[in-house]
Amino acid sequence: MLFKMNYTEFKQIIPKLKLTNLNSKVSQLKLAPSFRKDFIKLYQKTKINSKKAAVIALLYPDENNSMRLILILRNTYNGVHSNQVGFPGGRVEVSDNTMFDTASRETFEEIGIRVDKTSLIRELERLFIPPSNFDVNPFLAYIDYQPLFIKDDIEVKEVITIDLESLLNSEINQISILVPDKLIDLYDNESRLVPSFKLGGYNVWGATAMMLSEIKDLIKNVI
Repeated sequence: MLFKMNYTEFKQIIPKLKLTNLNSKVSQLKLAPSFRKDFIKLYQKTKINSKKAAVIALLYPDENNSMRLILILRNTYNGVHSNQVGFPGGRVEVSDNTMFDTASRETFEEIGIRVDKTSLIRELERLFIPPSNFDVNPFLAYIDYQPLFIKDDIEVKEVITIDLESLLNSEINQISILVPDKLIDLYDNESRLVPSFKLGGYNVWGATAMMLSEIKDLIKNVI
């Protein structure tokens, strides 16, 4: 069965998306890397003092009335999330009153879109990311217009938009990923197969894929 979703249809399901119950952790774990449990054990103590961050999964209608979801490709830098696909967002600052304020501010700084509280659909399941020791609060939101992207060239290499239908109809693939250095002693091979989505020409895996899996199941749960 192919799932289809235009802007009119999406608007109709927003009230259901706000209220529906979902076992979000189960949805996220479908896309969890095989070494995630070992990484969490390794970082169990530091998790208490983890850094806080927030991101927004932002949807909008394109010129064909199709719903699109915004992702970004991060720039290459000296860090664990270098050159990876993710959602716009970042760490909490003192000036932020709420986690949504963090996500909204960072989204504006990274891709030039202002997202206010009226655009919020719901908060998603919080996710701990061991390699960078971040606790991330994701939010699902939408705007009712096609935005003009103004990206921060320091943070963002590319703004990626994917058709929501491509996510709803996506299959889970397996790709080979190098085992993180801090776990290499636990494995007999330097790489492992991890679940991923192929979206917008990119292999999306890890925390971003786990959040996308939750979004996919949430929407499919109400249509």
